[in-house]
Amino acid sequence: MLPRSQAQKKGLCVQRLHRTLRPGPYTSAMATNRKLLTRATVASGTVLLTLAPLAHGWYSAPFTAQTHAVATDNSDASRAALTVLEAGGNAADAAIAAALALGVVSPSSSGFGGGGFAVICPPTGGETNCKFVDFREVAPQSLTVERMRASTAPRASQVGGLSVGVPGEPAGFVMMSQRFGRRPLAVATAPAVRLAREGFVVSPFLLDRLGQEREEIANNPAFSAAFGESVRNARMRRPRLAQALERYGREGERFVHGALANAIAETVSRAGGVLTADDVRAYRPIERRPLSRNVFGHTVVTASAPSAGGMIVLQTLTQLEALSSRLGIAPPGSSAAFHVLADGWRQSFDDRSRYVGDPGASDDTVSEALLAPARLRRRHESFSPSNARATVVISPANDQGTSHLCVIDRDGMAVSLTTTVNLAFGSRVVIPAMDILLNDQIDDFSIGTSGNNFGLAIAAPNALQPGRRPVSSMSPSVVLRDGRPVACVGASGGPRIATATTQVIANLLLHRMNVEAAVAAPRAHHQGAPDVLLLEPEVPEDVRVGLLARGYTVRTSDSPLAAATAIAVEGTGPTRRLFASSDPRKAGGAPAGR
Repeated sequence: MLPRSQAQKKGLCVQRLHRTLRPGPYTSAMATNRKLLTRATVASGTVLLTLAPLAHGWYSAPFTAQTHAVATDNSDASRAALTVLEAGGNAADAAIAAALALGVVSPSSSGFGGGGFAVICPPTGGETNCKFVDFREVAPQSLTVERMRASTAPRASQVGGLSVGVPGEPAGFVMMSQRFGRRPLAVATAPAVRLAREGFVVSPFLLDRLGQEREEIANNPAFSAAFGESVRNARMRRPRLAQALERYGREGERFVHGALANAIAETVSRAGGVLTADDVRAYRPIERRPLSRNVFGHTVVTASAPSAGGMIVLQTLTQLEALSSRLGIAPPGSSAAFHVLADGWRQSFDDRSRYVGDPGASDDTVSEALLAPARLRRRHESFSPSNARATVVISPANDQGTSHLCVIDRDGMAVSLTTTVNLAFGSRVVIPAMDILLNDQIDDFSIGTSGNNFGLAIAAPNALQPGRRPVSSMSPSVVLRDGRPVACVGASGGPRIATATTQVIANLLLHRMNVEAAVAAPRAHHQGAPDVLLLEPEVPEDVRVGLLARGYTVRTSDSPLAAATAIAVEGTGPTRRLFASSDPRKAGGAPAGR
């Protein structure tokens, strides 16, 4: 048993948690579940993990709205999206506004020189009407593995011109605006233009990232000119970026293929890269069919390849549902619950490294094969509740630095969008005349070293080839019930994106937490290689002991295991309410809505 003082403290935490739970499909806590949670809190070996953040003040009542809601990891970006929604824009317009604003106020994470993915679901019609927009960066036509290996520059795949992939965000947002938006592109760009021109308060998160880049700032004139004078609570203005974004909103594709293409090519060339203006002009975002599976009475719609994240999310949720049915639902945050998740992640990350690559313009038949029910059943059958198992290799059938945001508008349309420049501040290459920071997405390819910055295993299907898109862990997801969007979930944080997204969805659908609790609950992460299970510091010691006893190598993570955002919807018509959460792990985030 826990010492009395600990048990009393955790019992109080349970009472506080119950007060945050709201009735409804996501947030109700049945009386029997409350008894189970209380027992789990004081029983040795099954301390409820989700209670730990209460001591840090992480939990609060979820942000509530009645007509529309936005959740991003920066309050300025959330307000930017809200402005567009209230100017008659829909969720697609608002998502563009939020993403562009994030590029202004949080440039270490994302921006106009990067790319990403979006899952877009209309108010009705189910998963068949949902779309996956791939605006991921691509490798320049003249960039080869041999050229990368011949470079003498330190960290050539992460810093400098050779690390830059062709940005996808500019063309991607033009396409999203034309295909899914309701207002002109200029309306969606206006809030970001205003933030860049009039200035914004430097967030603690941005200041911390800039502090880590002091040496780079000192030695990089363009980087220094853009960010070198930042201090806490000061207003940062980015007038050159404001001018570029304003022109983009006015001219759209003409600006992307003209002035922007030329500026990117000239800047990358000076930084030692091979990307050309023709590479930018040839870039096309791709509208793909998303992946989807039915779990826990809902349909989860998520990203397909070149994302591996969506496959990881769906494989793990499928395993969680199957084993919960067979073995019973393990209390959230217990060693038994984390065992099921970690085992699923080990298997799915192995699939990622063996099989997932850029499908070109085709549908993602590989991920569909990896999700085949008969294949996954074979995995579930060999699961042991008591011991970690080796990776179960089953060939599929032959038919084969980041920000996340969520928007649900008054009509019920949902957009889950993840955008990135890859590592913090991307390539550190800045277009001086436009103050646009370029990505270092080439580091996401397998280029014949011992893995990229995130330590992922070398993956032959993800080899660097001209014109190819690197595999990503980004996992923008929308949850449907009866064909309608009822939740929007995603995260930032490299390969931790997929595991965090899985845990938030499981917290909502299986453990029926409210959205704030679902996002704030401490997390685990396993990516197969290295064979280490990471736990956030708040995980209780007896949970760690239980995982060690099952055979896991357990380590405490020295940084948060991703930053998530989520929105959950309750009810329809006049009684409809939206609950939104921006992860407390990333300071400065806050939802917005009406």
